[in-house]
Amino acid sequence: MKRVGYWISEKKAKSLNLEDQKEVFRNAGIELIKLDLLHPLEDQGPFDLILHKFTGLMVKAEEGDASSIATLENVKDYIRCHPNCILVDTFDSLKNLIDRNEQYKLLLRCHLLDSDSCVFTPTFVELTTTDISINKVRLQQANVKFPFVCKPIVAHSTSMSHKMCIIFNEYGLKDVQPPCVAQTFINHNAVLYKVFVIGDKQYITERPSLKNFYNEDQETIYFDSSQISKPNCSNALTELDEGDPNRNESPVKPDLELLKELGQVVGLEFQIQLFGIDVIVDCITNKYAVIDINAFPGYEGVDGFVQLLCNHLMSLMNRQAANQSNDKSLAGTKHNSHHLHLENGHCERRKRLKYSSPEPEEHNGVCSKCCDNSFMSGGNKTVHMCQAKSLSEDFSVQVENRAKSDVIPWKQPINGCVEHSL
Repeated sequence: MKRVGYWISEKKAKSLNLEDQKEVFRNAGIELIKLDLLHPLEDQGPFDLILHKFTGLMVKAEEGDASSIATLENVKDYIRCHPNCILVDTFDSLKNLIDRNEQYKLLLRCHLLDSDSCVFTPTFVELTTTDISINKVRLQQANVKFPFVCKPIVAHSTSMSHKMCIIFNEYGLKDVQPPCVAQTFINHNAVLYKVFVIGDKQYITERPSLKNFYNEDQETIYFDSSQISKPNCSNALTELDEGDPNRNESPVKPDLELLKELGQVVGLEFQIQLFGIDVIVDCITNKYAVIDINAFPGYEGVDGFVQLLCNHLMSLMNRQAANQSNDKSLAGTKHNSHHLHLENGHCERRKRLKYSSPEPEEHNGVCSKCCDNSFMSGGNKTVHMCQAKSLSEDFSVQVENRAKSDVIPWKQPINGCVEHSL
């Protein structure tokens, strides 16, 4: 039985209800333990893995809150003393998601968002002042157009993270509330796609979103993004206007294969395993705009989420155990090779094991080093390229030679979801 400690906020605990799902975890081979962060984790362990959403504590710690700093140090001390304990997700990876400006800048490094790609992130800029003249210059330099969305710089775990506004003209610049990120608004026919990711699996669900805006001669609109994109939300901001030229157009059927690849690429770039991506489709160009990434989302609409989570956590822990076993085997080989003869100045063991070779090995199907399942297409297993890496890199599997026939047909139940896995 693997031991998994977990901590999430009270609000998230109510939505996920993990305590009532302990039987599911036990059946998967996991003993689930709720962490008491007021006491040393050393006294509560040992733990094979720690599952968490510490983003709220991380925000408070960044602001200098002594209690939050001490709490996080408690967790970090345990990880330092037990390096084989897996942290899902790591503090370093989550830092890039908490700050929206850093999040968007890192997104630009993803190869899927190259200039000639059909995936992009709308132009954006960080605004740190209420000075209208300065903000006008910054917006122009970053090519941010009216209308644009003003988003709080802190993307997670505060009541203000979802409080946003749409500014339509220079007169509205008086409504900028720094620090914030201004992001060009893209008309997308009031449809948002959430790509929920659990390790190497993606689940896509459709949600309501903001309607199209054409008239720049209007007052600033304020809204709460968490309310706008709730399942089945319907109000004046999420319904296309009567005169909207796209009102009677058939909804665009998203390319699921592309969204699946997007989930993989973002996971690789941010080194995260539990996250969600908000994607909209530009109703003029049909290009895909990534507008936000969320750490450990609620996974609403993903059937059997707890079982899927159990499967992923067990995969990580089993992989960790296999890596440890391999490390011990290598260590034993090293110990028994002290008396190997040197030939031309090189160790014979090194030659025989090719221990220092940087070249990846090519293989089909299952690889104990980097993946625990294979993706079948037309009777042929997709070829994966892998290299012995640390566990933090294990899920960084890149799929090559994706065939056109691999595209999964779109099924579009409102708020329904479709599973994709490698």
